[in-house]
Amino acid sequence: MTSPSASVGEAPGRLDFLGGVADYSGALVLQTPTRATTRVGVRRIPDDAFRCSSGDRPRFEMKMGHIREILNKAPEWGDARTSLDELRVPGWVRYPLGCFLVFCRSQHWWPDAGLEIEVQSTVPQSQGVSSSAALEIATLRAFTRFSGIEVPELRLAHLGQEAENQIAGAPCGLMDQLASAMGVRGKLLPILCRPDFLGELVPIPSGIRVFGLGSGVRHAVSDSPYASARTATFMGKRILERKLGDVRGYLTEFPGDVIRDVVGDFLPVGLLGADFLREYEGVDDALSILDRTRVYPVRSATSFAIEEHARCVRGVELLKAASGVERANALRELGEAMDKSHLGYSGMGLGSDATDRISAQLRRIGASGGVYGARISGGGSGGTVVVLAEEDTFNLFYKTGKGLPGGAVNLVE
Repeated sequence: MTSPSASVGEAPGRLDFLGGVADYSGALVLQTPTRATTRVGVRRIPDDAFRCSSGDRPRFEMKMGHIREILNKAPEWGDARTSLDELRVPGWVRYPLGCFLVFCRSQHWWPDAGLEIEVQSTVPQSQGVSSSAALEIATLRAFTRFSGIEVPELRLAHLGQEAENQIAGAPCGLMDQLASAMGVRGKLLPILCRPDFLGELVPIPSGIRVFGLGSGVRHAVSDSPYASARTATFMGKRILERKLGDVRGYLTEFPGDVIRDVVGDFLPVGLLGADFLREYEGVDDALSILDRTRVYPVRSATSFAIEEHARCVRGVELLKAASGVERANALRELGEAMDKSHLGYSGMGLGSDATDRISAQLRRIGASGGVYGARISGGGSGGTVVVLAEEDTFNLFYKTGKGLPGGAVNLVE
């Protein structure tokens, strides 16, 4: 079948209300898409070239033949990454190019001409609102239309994660791609990350807004704090499995009360990679690379996943209650859960001074000023603070900028 001459795909970023890095532990997470979106255009060109442009970045170009050689000669994605390294393919290009590679391999498809890809985005980059997932889902949607191949949105989310993990080299969970592909504005999408069970959408209560305040501090899931926290969580899972004599697919599959009784007494606060490897040999997560010389925050990272899962389960109940007569108490408890989540990030090394300052100022405004809770979100280490507040407070921030916490550089909704 002949492809159209051009196609377009679009997808939003996401706001991480609760859940965050607990996704890779099989936790429940609560996500909502942003109004800001990424738009990707794919156009046929007569040259044997793959061209990619995005904003003011220099246009990238490589031969389609080279890409096909990589696809044919790389039985493992690690081989493809090595080839891209040798060709000095920029990091930003590896997201749309990675989506092209995984789409072609998964669908047994190849275009009959060269390609030009143009990326336009209003999703803030490196701010913890999943600009990468928006780019991946938008790119994949463009390729489904360009190829004429129908692919379910759930499958697109998995392909986006594969591109990010295997080609871009960022060890993210599936939460971001699912939220971008399947979220609905004005509602929270419960995702049980085992890996992709989607719950019934929960409306954000009337008169309440969930929005983000960007800290201006760049965040990247490929950076070491995120990778360290992830690895520490899987170290904790391995230790607990031996202690309990029970192996589970996900850490949060263990009964919460049983785990909580064990974590504080048994898991080390910090554990040197070499000591762990000597005793336990490794972890059951292909994306966790143990550094023998690093001390990992095992107890705090493991505890966060368990506690955040419980907060999200309770959060669904509270969101429903906040639409009824229990509104005030439910919103107060939701805010407390967000505050505890924020502290949990700091405990495992994923906090930042900038987001701490913003969230502290929001807590001082408090419920009397229309702010119920605030937390660092996504992969942490900067990025965006997600806020639960009254509509009037949001409008004050949005329309006038008055009362916007110091250090907040933009408002994301």
